[in-house]
Order: sequence, then structure tokens, then C-alpha cells
Amino acid sequence: MKNTTVLLIILSLINGITLLAQNYGVWKEIDSMNIARVGHAIVELPDGNLLVSGNGVDSVQSSCEIYDNKTGLWRFTSWMNISRSDHSMVKLNNEKVIAVGGYREKSCELFDYRAEKWSMTDSLIFERWFGQTVLKLSDGRVMVIGGLYYDTTTVPWQEIILDKVEIFDELTNQWNQVSSLNIGRFGHTATLLNDGRVLVTGGQTANGITNLCEIYNPVNNTWTPVSSMNENREEHSALLLDSNRVLVTGSGGLLQNVKKSCEVYLIRENIWIAAGDMFIYRYGHSMIKVPHTKKVIIIGGDVGNSFYCNDSYEFYNTDSLISESLLPFPTSQMLGYGFLSSVSNIFQTLNNKIFVLGNVEVTCYPSPLAYPTRRCWIFDVTTDVDQDKKTIIGYKLNQNFPNPFNPQTTISYELPFNAYVKLIVYDILGNEVEILINEFQYAGTYDVNFKAKSLSSGIYYYRLTVMETEKSNGITFQQTKKMILLR
Repeated sequence: MKNTTVLLIILSLINGITLLAQNYGVWKEIDSMNIARVGHAIVELPDGNLLVSGNGVDSVQSSCEIYDNKTGLWRFTSWMNISRSDHSMVKLNNEKVIAVGGYREKSCELFDYRAEKWSMTDSLIFERWFGQTVLKLSDGRVMVIGGLYYDTTTVPWQEIILDKVEIFDELTNQWNQVSSLNIGRFGHTATLLNDGRVLVTGGQTANGITNLCEIYNPVNNTWTPVSSMNENREEHSALLLDSNRVLVTGSGGLLQNVKKSCEVYLIRENIWIAAGDMFIYRYGHSMIKVPHTKKVIIIGGDVGNSFYCNDSYEFYNTDSLISESLLPFPTSQMLGYGFLSSVSNIFQTLNNKIFVLGNVEVTCYPSPLAYPTRRCWIFDVTTDVDQDKKTIIGYKLNQNFPNPFNPQTTISYELPFNAYVKLIVYDILGNEVEILINEFQYAGTYDVNFKAKSLSSGIYYYRLTVMETEKSNGITFQQTKKMILLR
């Protein structure tokens, strides 16, 4: 979980971050969920719609919603039988969805997306509070690895770090215990390899944060220790890049353990090699491949940056193993794990769209404030990343297009830095016609649509004014251009 104190300390230490501007039209805010959610699970249904379940911040912890891709709207669906937060959902090969456990919860249930009904199924054998990994194996079974719980019968409560592993078989609807890890751990990662084996890296153990790794072979039900990472890591992220490489990034924990370093596991050679650092110290973040490119989006889990309160994402080149650009998220919404949750609000669909659904929004000024949010966003990773990566070297107000126009036109401008922006339309006498923009904006390229409405034909002017803040006395940049309306 994010630690607010750590966030503020590192925020004061990080300076000189390189920022490459991007067109922020790539991120689009979509319909908000019906209720604010933190600690909810996300899954893509067989019809391509999204299902979210559970909540960790209010009494409606069993409620569920579906995002309909055709209408672009959220709607409630059947509630789960059990209230859940910090749980997982996995789509099975039989098209049903299994909701797995949750905070202090062993029970599981199945969702039939055609009937939109939940039914109870076999429970987990071991209770887990948080820190376990859940993934789908190549043969369709669901695997739960490690985790942590507390023995509440003792005073004080005793922390129990699990080495237990269990697998759900959809044919029998039962959980079965399989071979245990060589070392109990939570906050680790589990990566499915191309040959069906599972690589587990790092995490928190009884002896602290570890760099130890092991691989599970489902054929002979064995765990085998493999080469250790170069650094101890927990709450890090791991991603299979290709048949022989797994990229591992970041780490959480106390201040001295938070990392922006990266390394790569060479599967056939069984060695770890160093890779270029991320721009930002991160943990609880996600990594997602950009289709048809040699790039990965590393998103969320941001610990201290130059973007004020906003979380961030960056593009990482998987050939050169170097992070290429750092970009702020459009709003102060936490990406990845929030400090009220141990599950992620980031999800990628089969058609390579990235969704950010709910979690926590943070207001840093004038005083820190965090609150659950309903807001949702979509990012289409099929957009040409290289085009988006164009560096903006100065302020620029472009000529509107089309010009002359009737009845609407587009005004575009570029900001090399975050700033407070005003874009206002005037008539030929200097009277204010319409305020198009009057807000703080992040570095990037913007397109604003102006509709002439009931205006008569003639000459009009639009003026871009840029200031450091809304109440700044000085103007950083100002430019005016002429446009013609022809009815």
C-alpha cells in the first residue's frame, strides 16, 4: 500500500525529471461507475464488456456493475452473495467468472454472464488477508500463491506468512492444495511463462524483503529455486516480454527499499541482468505491452514526482531496456494499488485497451486529502506511441482550422510545461464572446472546438494566455489570432 509519509518525503527529494509531452487526447474519461469503489476486482466478460465487483470503502461491498462497450455506460448487475474487497476475478474457459476470496475471506463464487447470476462454489482451503498472487494457468486452472493472514486468537495477533499454494479446477469446481513454495512470501509477483511454468519473484518473507525466486512446474507439481534477483523487491511488477525474458521493475516497503531500478530474467540462461531505471520510484504499479511495438507502458504506483499530485506513466523500450518518456495522468487519481487497497484499478482488455476504474483521488493542496472515486478512464494503446512522443519545445497557438468557418472550427495550442491557461474568443470591438478554457492544464497538445452558435458573420479573435498559476501576476505567454465566420 502507498504510504503517505513516504510519498511526501520522496516528493521533496525528486528533481530534474525529464518530461516528453504527449497529446492528452489519448486518455479519455468515460462514464463514471454508479458508486465509488476501492479494492474492487475487474474482469473482461466473454462478450467484451467489463465486470467490477466488491468494494472496500462502504457497506455496498457485494455490489457489481457492468460497463457496456456498446452504450459506453455502467449499469448495476446482480450482487455477489458475499461482501468482498481486495479479491480477484478470473474468467474461466467455460465462460464463467470466479471471484476468489478477498480480505479475510475464503469463500468463492461463480458469475454466469448470460444469466447475470452469482452462485457459490468451493471455498479456498487457506484464509488470506492480502499479498497473494492469483493467475490463470495455461490449462485454464486458477492458481493462488502465498499471502498473509493474522492469527487473531493470540495477543498480539501473530503474522502468518503462507507458503501454501492451491489450484481451482473448473471441471470439478474444487480447490486442491498442491506443492508449497520453498519459502513463504507475500507481496511477490507470479508470471506465467510460455511453457506453462510459473515464475515467482521476491516478496516479503519472515526474514524481510527477499530477492529469492522459484519456478513451479505444473507437470510434475514441483517448485524449483532459480537464480536470485540482483536486488530485494516486494510489491514490484513483472512482465513476460518474450519467450526468454521477464522484466521486473520497482519495489515497495520502507523508504530505503522503494526502487526505480529494473532487471531482466533470462529464462534459458537462468540469470538476471541489470536494465535501465524507470524515471520514477514505483511500487504497486502495472506493466502492459504496447502491441506492434518494442515498448511497455509502466503505469501507476508513483512515489514522488514533479507533476504535483498526479500519478504518472512512462514508456519503456524493451530492446534498449531504457525508459523513454514520462507523462502525467490527467487527474490526481491513484493508478495501481492505493493506500486503501492491495489490488489494482488498472485493467487491459483483449483488444489492448487500458482501463483505469475508480480507486482513490488525492488533493494535495492546500492540505492532503484522499477520497474514493467513481471516475473511469480509457487509453487506447493502438495509438502510434512514437507520434505521441513528440517533444514540445515552446508555447504555440496555431491558426484555427478551418478558416473561414461555419459554424464551428478547431483551435489548437501547445504547452511545454504545466500551466494555468485561458483561451477566450473576442469580437472585433474587443468584447468577450466566450471563455473556452479557464483552468490548470498539463504539458501537451490541445484541440478545442469552438461553435459559433448564434453569432453573425464577421471577424473574431481568440487569445491564449498562459500563467504559472490562476492568481499569478505575470503572464508567461500570450498570443492572439484572427478567425473569420462566414454564414
